[in-house]
Amino acid sequence: MKIIKVAKGLSGELEMVPFRISEDGVYVPYYEDGVQAGFPSPADDFKEQRLSLDAKLLSKPNSTFIVRVKGNSMFDTLHVGDLLIVRADLNLEDNDIGILSVNNNDFTVKRLDKSRNLLVADNEDFPNIEINEDDVIQCRGVVKHLIRDL
Repeated sequence: MKIIKVAKGLSGELEMVPFRISEDGVYVPYYEDGVQAGFPSPADDFKEQRLSLDAKLLSKPNSTFIVRVKGNSMFDTLHVGDLLIVRADLNLEDNDIGILSVNNNDFTVKRLDKSRNLLVADNEDFPNIEINEDDVIQCRGVVKHLIRDL
């Protein structure tokens, strides 16, 4: 198996989403202590800070792209309509989710399982892709964040 980095088009399972970063950034209130999902603690005070989602999610804009999930092969990790923030400057490591192509076929989103030489579809209704020694895996980028509407 050989993993190489490329920059080429995506398949019908993914849709490229253009983005632009302004110089000013947009800052929103951020509560670093989080919020209790169980019983609230009256002793906790909310300490408001400011957070820029641009700085948090798009810190490397020249090597970052965003794609929209259009298929169900990675459900329930990824849902149709999720926006994936992908970094093209990172190496794909074991258990990472990447935008990948096998032997120059269409790009898809899958999880790398190096020990079993598989590209794993998290949805059991979809087959995993077995990687043979002669296969060439093209990695467009590694998924680092997702944005999902509730």
